[in-house]
Amino acid sequence: MKKNHFALIMAGGQGTRFWPWSTGEKPKQFLPVVGKQPLITQTYRRLRKFIPAQNVFVIADRKYLPAVRQCLPGFSRRNFIAEPAPRNTAPALIQANIVLSRIDPGARLLVVPADHYIADETTFAGQLSAALEHAENRCIVTAGIKPSEPHIGYGYIHFLEGKQKGGFYPVKQFKEKPDHKTATEYLEKGNYYWNSGMFIYQLSFFKEFIMKYSPYYGKQYIKLERAFVRQGPFAKNYKALIPESIDYALMEKMKEVVMFKAEFSWNDVGSWSSVYEMNEKDPLGNVSRGRAIAIDAHNSLIFSCGKKPLAVIGLERVAVIDTANGILVAPIDKLQQVKRVIDILKKERE
Repeated sequence: MKKNHFALIMAGGQGTRFWPWSTGEKPKQFLPVVGKQPLITQTYRRLRKFIPAQNVFVIADRKYLPAVRQCLPGFSRRNFIAEPAPRNTAPALIQANIVLSRIDPGARLLVVPADHYIADETTFAGQLSAALEHAENRCIVTAGIKPSEPHIGYGYIHFLEGKQKGGFYPVKQFKEKPDHKTATEYLEKGNYYWNSGMFIYQLSFFKEFIMKYSPYYGKQYIKLERAFVRQGPFAKNYKALIPESIDYALMEKMKEVVMFKAEFSWNDVGSWSSVYEMNEKDPLGNVSRGRAIAIDAHNSLIFSCGKKPLAVIGLERVAVIDTANGILVAPIDKLQQVKRVIDILKKERE
């Protein structure tokens, strides 16, 4: 393990696609969505295989600190970076860059979401360690996931297949989530991979790239850096920032991005259908949790958080989810639409 290798876990997501289990107070990264441990616990332990404990940081809203410490016993308060307000990933990474540069200005940083599932942790550790080494070059490294289907829910990375150096390929362009026809074309061409949302870079280079490619955020970086020692002014400036993802603010504009082909399995655990796909199934293809009773049910998700039994009869590819926050019943193929439920509930509260 190298002392100048750092990791940042982004844990500020709201997890709305996992209603009614996930809530604003305890979103999916703090829940055992796949397996028996919360996703953030799995992420942290995966990183600890090749990053020193004192160099693993979490960035999220301050209200999530108790949840982080519950999922990561012994986690140091020093390693928690509290966002003054949710402002998407570009402001969050600027804040993290300012904080971590004060600890080690020459550090190289691996940024990972808190809620992804990666089974082959040994391969992950090897490839990301190599990426951290490569980050000594003036670039940002990202992991590309070979698409298994024409998925319309992921962004894509268009890379130059014939110009790789040491397993790192120049990125030509980041592509937004495509329609099915375009995604099928990407799959056929072969040099379009899914965007994993993982980034690796040297802290000093990140600041340089922000200044060069994102004038608005470059100015905000300087303002935040100057106000950093004064909590009130820093928070005021941060809350005034325009929310933006790092993809839109920086990655899509850069010429210095390189990609490596991930050799580990990856899933962004984006919806309830992921819970069904990734968890162990009984002989009839059902995934059950809690006091679930399945009679003549096939290929279904039966999920209960309460003490009372949840019984289903004669279902095929249907999810029945019962938690303290609500009940959700839907065909597994329609689970992506749970965000519409959130929108309706928000309007009811207004």
